[in-house]
Amino acid sequence: MAVDGLSIPPMLKCSMEIFITLLTFFFVGGLFGFVLELFFRRFVSQKRWVKPGFLAGPFIPLYGFGFAVLYAFDAFIPWESISGMGWLNTIVEILVLGVALTVIELIAGLIFVKGMKVRLWDYSKQPGNFMGLICPLFSFFWLVGAALYVLLLGKPFLTVGTFFMDNWIALSYPIGLATGLLLCDFAYSMGVLRKLRAAVKDPRFVASWEKAKMVLQDYYQKFKKKQSVLFPFMNKENKFFEAIEEHMAELRAKGQAALGRLEGKEKKD
Repeated sequence: MAVDGLSIPPMLKCSMEIFITLLTFFFVGGLFGFVLELFFRRFVSQKRWVKPGFLAGPFIPLYGFGFAVLYAFDAFIPWESISGMGWLNTIVEILVLGVALTVIELIAGLIFVKGMKVRLWDYSKQPGNFMGLICPLFSFFWLVGAALYVLLLGKPFLTVGTFFMDNWIALSYPIGLATGLLLCDFAYSMGVLRKLRAAVKDPRFVASWEKAKMVLQDYYQKFKKKQSVLFPFMNKENKFFEAIEEHMAELRAKGQAALGRLEGKEKKD
């Protein structure tokens, strides 16, 4: 194959087709996940508009990796060869995909909690959770998503994947641009993270990314200043440090009050 006068070896062409296809599913999934999480927060979890995710743009990489893994596992693993029973092969595929999605969530959570001291989501109130990063309930949701994919969406995804592979050269330009924007967004978000860590001042404290957004909303609301939903860490008043420091003082006061009550109870006993 030749592109602009350059000959591309078949092996490299095949690798590029797969790479661009997976990257395209990654971006489609990340955008879909952002929309899903945005409305989930508004109408289910937080009952208000809170921009989801770590990045400034409308994109959640966790869902992007999920979409790419769903497609890759379905397209490149011969599930039909596991046994002569089609129903068993389907069950195995659903279970493996469900576990894979949970593992992706765990790895992403550990990277941020252990490496960056920030928590992007918190399942600590859910029964059976592990470090607040994964829990049986949301693992079940991932399993349901895997089942929906295998039973209903697998063939459409494979058809779309074939289209992506056939048009990988045309897709490489917008995907390359999107990748560059994503890297810039990540660099900006890391700058916000460093700012949050500086405001917290306690290197042992794991800050909540979602809570920080709501803290800023509530703080500016006290002064009747509207905080942007799409850019939750930006405001003309630039009271970021004051808002976070006030919130940390409230947490310390609550912690000391709880400790005092516990000590008083122990003395009575």
